[in-house]
Amino acid sequence: MKYRINDVKNFVETSSCSTIVQSSQRLEISQPALSESLKRLEMDLGCILFYRSRSGIQLTPSGKLFLRKAQNALRAFHELDMTLESGNIFSGRTIVIGCHPTVAQYSIPKALSYLKTKAPDYKIELRHDLSRNIQAEIQRGNIDIGMVINPAEVPDLVIQKLDIDIVGIWSPKTSEELDTVICNPNLFQTQSILKKWKEKPQKIISTDSLELICRLVNEKIGFGILPERAVRLSGFSLRHFATLPSYKDEICLVYRPEFGKVPAEKVTAEALRKSMT
Repeated sequence: MKYRINDVKNFVETSSCSTIVQSSQRLEISQPALSESLKRLEMDLGCILFYRSRSGIQLTPSGKLFLRKAQNALRAFHELDMTLESGNIFSGRTIVIGCHPTVAQYSIPKALSYLKTKAPDYKIELRHDLSRNIQAEIQRGNIDIGMVINPAEVPDLVIQKLDIDIVGIWSPKTSEELDTVICNPNLFQTQSILKKWKEKPQKIISTDSLELICRLVNEKIGFGILPERAVRLSGFSLRHFATLPSYKDEICLVYRPEFGKVPAEKVTAEALRKSMT
């Protein structure tokens, strides 16, 4: 069965504490994050590791049995050759990075170029989805770290603002009579702009592809509601209406508090930060 090494480490540390609060302080992570880590391990094992009460926590018989095995496993793990010379930072570990496909286009190439230099043995898996879904998968522990647009503030995640992007209204460079708006109306940014745009066209073409919106605007099909970075990536020479409504996106690095404790995680986070500079 597959366990997360951080969950096992959290369990071993918690086993020597009388409360979850005491353990979270020792581990320097939030209490909700630690509780979820322990629950995830219990689900992986299929048994309860701690008795929980108002007075504190206590190992169950299954917990005592697993503790001995976990301690032996961690000792064996630490005895492995973990020299941190170039070429042996990841040591076979795969880190899962999540972000929107467009965000990936302007961040991931630079991030991987940095990793190639700092950690030649890097192993990365990329996941792409809407930012809100990426954040949800980070919370569930299915994605290790992500680049998220406008993340929701939650206590069990670390959120670091990296940069901003401006979502605005774009048209072809040449003057055209346009009667259509091309956008993803399901996005909050789009809804905000449409609500404030007083003399907007009533005809809407709906798509969730930013690349397609850029192409359609370039073909003079209509106005496009687009992030500035997506327009830059497209290579098209489009016109931004600075006097019309816009929305400021925050591009953030998001990960769980237990992430970033080992070199492979640290260098991955640093690579993503540098990708925005």
